[in-house]
Amino acid sequence: MTDYSNHIGIIGGGVAGLTLGCALLKKDIPAVIFEKMPEEISHGAAISLSSNALRLLDRLDIYSDLKNQSFVHFEASIQGLKKEICTFNSPEVLTTRRQTLMSLLYSRYLNLGGEVLHDHALASFDATKCEATFTNKEKYIFKHLAACDGIRSSIRDTFFADNQDPKYSGYSAWRGIGKSNLQRIYFALGPDSHIVSYPINKQGDVSFVAVKKEDYQFKESWKEEGSSKDLLDDFSIYDSKIFPALEDSMPLYKWGIYTRPPLKSMISKNITLLGDAAHPMVPFLGQGACMAIEDAYSFAMTCKENIANLSDAQQAYDFLRSKRTKKIQRLSMMQGKIYHMKNPLLVVARNTVMKYTNIPGNDLKRIHDYDAHAEMQIYLAYGDIK
Repeated sequence: MTDYSNHIGIIGGGVAGLTLGCALLKKDIPAVIFEKMPEEISHGAAISLSSNALRLLDRLDIYSDLKNQSFVHFEASIQGLKKEICTFNSPEVLTTRRQTLMSLLYSRYLNLGGEVLHDHALASFDATKCEATFTNKEKYIFKHLAACDGIRSSIRDTFFADNQDPKYSGYSAWRGIGKSNLQRIYFALGPDSHIVSYPINKQGDVSFVAVKKEDYQFKESWKEEGSSKDLLDDFSIYDSKIFPALEDSMPLYKWGIYTRPPLKSMISKNITLLGDAAHPMVPFLGQGACMAIEDAYSFAMTCKENIANLSDAQQAYDFLRSKRTKKIQRLSMMQGKIYHMKNPLLVVARNTVMKYTNIPGNDLKRIHDYDAHAEMQIYLAYGDIK
């Protein structure tokens, strides 16, 4: 039994786990990450981060390097099948390769003195003793366990919600990266489908995600490769020029988008859920990674204030994060319905609202203006928040 009894044990070395590790160590709280993969690997083509996440990454001293390797947007356009609907000013959004974010988080965590134990897949956890056993037969004791192990979290399945497997959302998606001179976020909307494209650096690399509503339950895997012919067949109602130029060697991926029902609570005795382990959501507001970053930063912040009594830290975290994440889950699903309208009258109404009002930009601004640091400060000072 390895003694990490003064450490927060983090299960999962993705965005949530690495952000939490960085945030804890910066507050002088010992942490150790357990990752089932044998080495640092990041699947996923690209990622978008809005200001609610970026201001937290700035506090963790990551934003400046991330910005230098990415593309920052303040404008977006929305296109129908035949003509442009509108162009609007958006709050700051940074788009980048997922691997870029992961590498910066990983390096920052190691520079802060963090430790990542690879090849560690969780086998069981004794919540009373706070003892973890891994499939490699290694055993560890922690101060607390933070589950950042994604939508198929074994911790969630065991301690929070039996027989609640991830559920197919009704959407499948394609993703890839190609070359284009696109300089802003670009949405194309059609019946039961939409495509969003955006540059991810200043070298002409453009990522796209093409989403289609369909009954067929495609695999959840981010690593399932597809062909450009199948992609163009799936989105034949669009002009093929909407996609960036795709090289034959450039992989394309298709996956099914899955969700899980909201939990009543994201905490249990000696266990806290973060990111997709707690609240997986459809990607239509670009907030999945942002919520994971908010979770991680918020939990580290309340741990610092309540390190002698982590149950109080958990209560503060659960109170603030449950309300926030449930709202974003709901709004994300609603956004998919707005994008995929097919009734001609509703489409005209939607397009008119988008064209003649600033509702798209204002709606995003309300989400992006949220400051998890300030919200937690208020809660810790006054014990309540509106």
